[in-house]
Amino acid sequence: MAEKFDKYYEYFSKSSGRTAMKAKSINLGIIKINLGGGSSIELSIRGRGRASLTSGIMEGENISAEGLPSGVRVVKGKHVSIRNSSLDVVEGDEVTLTNVNVKKVVGRRVTIVNSDVESVEAEEAKFVNTDAVKVTVTRGEFVNSNIDTLEYRESYRIVNTVVSNLRKIE
Repeated sequence: MAEKFDKYYEYFSKSSGRTAMKAKSINLGIIKINLGGGSSIELSIRGRGRASLTSGIMEGENISAEGLPSGVRVVKGKHVSIRNSSLDVVEGDEVTLTNVNVKKVVGRRVTIVNSDVESVEAEEAKFVNTDAVKVTVTRGEFVNSNIDTLEYRESYRIVNTVVSNLRKIE
């Protein structure tokens, strides 16, 4: 991949006149780097579509990633699966997080394993070995977790979980 980058970089840096003006992006297979107007990187993720990265925000239909770069702070998509990362916000219809430190998670179906979370808002949530500060759910299932505040609408199920504040909301 480095050889491809060197080849493209050399081509674009030696280009002059009209050719240099047309150079808008470098396509390196799974990564496409936009050279014109603003910074963005487009990632092709496991053949499940594309995700674009602009100013620390990764967006896409289906995002499945492990060990995201430190510049990525927000991930948004329909189906999101993240492993081994630290993020500010994760939003999606179906969200699966494993070994992730995240400040806020918003989704319809959220599954979190071995993670630390500040805030979760979900219709259905499943936690395993997770520490959370505030969780707001319609239905939830929590195993071997620590939750400071749990707010639920319909039901919850806990197994070996410590909940400091429990509140039913209407």
